[in-house]
Amino acid sequence: MQLIDATPLMHFPHSFRLRWQRRVLHFKHPAATSRGALTERTTYIIEAETAQGSGRGECCIMPGLLPEPAPAELDTWCALVEKNQGLTGQSAPSPIQFGLECALLAALQPGKPRWDTPFARGEAGIPIHHLIWMDSSERMLQAMQQGIAAGFTCLKMKVGALPFDVELNLLQQAHASFPQAELRVDANGAFSPQEALQRLEALAAAGVSLIEQPIRPGQPHKMAELSRQSPLPIALDEELIGQAPGILGLIRPQAIVIKPSLHGGLLAAEKWAQKAEEAGIRWWVNSALESQVGLTALAEWCAYTAPGHMQALGKGNLFADDASGPIRLEGNCLKMQEI
Repeated sequence: MQLIDATPLMHFPHSFRLRWQRRVLHFKHPAATSRGALTERTTYIIEAETAQGSGRGECCIMPGLLPEPAPAELDTWCALVEKNQGLTGQSAPSPIQFGLECALLAALQPGKPRWDTPFARGEAGIPIHHLIWMDSSERMLQAMQQGIAAGFTCLKMKVGALPFDVELNLLQQAHASFPQAELRVDANGAFSPQEALQRLEALAAAGVSLIEQPIRPGQPHKMAELSRQSPLPIALDEELIGQAPGILGLIRPQAIVIKPSLHGGLLAAEKWAQKAEEAGIRWWVNSALESQVGLTALAEWCAYTAPGHMQALGKGNLFADDASGPIRLEGNCLKMQEI
């Protein structure tokens, strides 16, 4: 993997000023999650202004996982980084750190992609999976059919909202109907430790290839035991929030899902990826309902650090009032387009 050159972020080559703006985005359709249905999304855009131009980053909060930053907190961190004229040795809360890093990286070359890659030049795409939002079983099966017709080779379904036997039956139908597709599920910690192994065995028999976060985070020893016993590869997700990469040695999962806006920013995400590779653990990047500002930064970083790898990024079309960004979906790939 290719690493970010952090030197100019710590000692920025141009004088800059920072400002932020709160935005409320509205979903085109209610987004059903394990933490309830979302109709709107609050996010914060951080802008780094230099004499040469400006760069933007996004401080994006995932409802129910991290607290929304107070305006005073954003003011404090922007003032601190501006006074230092670069990132400090202190780490801001993950969403703010992610926004600051992305804004400064963009301000290094205003008006240009953060890294020169085939993706940034519009020559290559980033393959992504097709996320099946929580809904009725009929609508979820229809969404799977639409994904396959669009060219997706990997389907990821949220589980835990419907009775388990209903979800299992749906997955069995999907595996029978689309044997060529990889089926993944994300439990968001919906299973209890007592029932988890039996359910993972049933999911494996149904043709599922991997599960994300089967039990609630904060139970590392139980998760480690489950990782040892499970017939289904386990990917840690929420488990990584607020943790250091050393937890991978304790749990020894088969994979991890890296969300830079929740896991310490881009530079911290690199450390997670490095630690995973050293341990032979698969990893990929997941977006966290970012707008086009944050999604563009994530896509540019993925194309730079792990070109050609399948990622779990958003499609850039979630919000009714967020249509001006450069990221577009073509088939099963994200592509960069001029705007």
